[in-house]
Amino acid sequence: MLTPQLDKQLPDGVADLFFNDAARKRAVERTLAETFARWGYAEIIPPMFEYYESLAAQAGAQLCEEMYRFFDRDGRTLALRADFTIPVARIVGTKLFDRAMPLRFFYIGSVFRYTEPQAGVRREFTQAGIELIGANTAEADAEALALAMSALRALGLHDFRFTLGNVAYLQALLHDLDLDEATLSALHEAIRRKNTPALAQQLDALNLDATHRDALAQLPTLWGNDALDRARCVNDAARAALERLRAVMQWLARYDLADFVTLDLAETRGMQYYTGILFEGFVHGLGFAVASGGRYDNLIAHFGPSIPAVGFAIGVERVMMIQRARASIAPDAIAQVYDARVAEARARGRIVEVDVLAQTDDALRQYARVRGASEIWWRDGRVESIE
Repeated sequence: MLTPQLDKQLPDGVADLFFNDAARKRAVERTLAETFARWGYAEIIPPMFEYYESLAAQAGAQLCEEMYRFFDRDGRTLALRADFTIPVARIVGTKLFDRAMPLRFFYIGSVFRYTEPQAGVRREFTQAGIELIGANTAEADAEALALAMSALRALGLHDFRFTLGNVAYLQALLHDLDLDEATLSALHEAIRRKNTPALAQQLDALNLDATHRDALAQLPTLWGNDALDRARCVNDAARAALERLRAVMQWLARYDLADFVTLDLAETRGMQYYTGILFEGFVHGLGFAVASGGRYDNLIAHFGPSIPAVGFAIGVERVMMIQRARASIAPDAIAQVYDARVAEARARGRIVEVDVLAQTDDALRQYARVRGASEIWWRDGRVESIE
């Protein structure tokens, strides 16, 4: 039996949604589902919990630490899903690897992470996103970016900006260096934070050759439209990573979306499984990303054959914080009785409530105002506007 202190409360990081908030959330989800479907993506629905070993595959230390874990009655460790990409990779690697490629999937659902609740971040939150599987091309990368932008536009969000990097470039710079995990982690953090003094201090301590040191030291400054021209190439892999970004930008120009993208070669955040492009989408008025994604060409191989993939996720709750359009559950009318007029209006898609309490005229008028209805339909056929 729950204690009196807890039986009427919610745990930190979760929320009840009702009335307009619930309607707004469903409206966002419907819009995203319709947008993804128009681009040829089919819905995929993984289970809400799986074996921990499956969900932890290449997830990275931080995400593994944030997973909700528990035991079943046989003593096996289960976990609530913390993202959708790993479950989708499992499905493709074990069940769909022999299908015609590319595969296009979208998903919408709750994910769970034990993090400190803050603005736009809860411990249960909703991700809506896509995975484009079986195509390792700049065209596929550009499609993922273009679809993310199109989804925001469909939600009425037009004042957005995306940052775009390529983790393969940093991996190429580090490939020839024998560095331990602690050193790599420190370098990643300094580069991601664009902390030039800290990065310079770390590089000085490593006694690198001038070519590698200068290329790494330059990374925090490699953002903007000319980043690709200023970046240094220490090997063919670094050159290929830059050319890939150049090709993606050319494809985005075909979508007429290149002007919404800022290149940032210091972008190194994200899951451990990313191998290529990384991107984040920001909307004016919100201080954190509403969309993020990237390329992960090695993840599916953990579960089956090696198949390349790229995808992104949009934070539904974050969109709701900034979205200007508001879905409403206010009825168009309150009808005093059910009749043919009510049935016809509902068939046309209008929202009509019927008074089931036999309220007085004044009480019905007050109820209509509280509900936000624009009209009352009286039993004698009269229509009264509510102001």
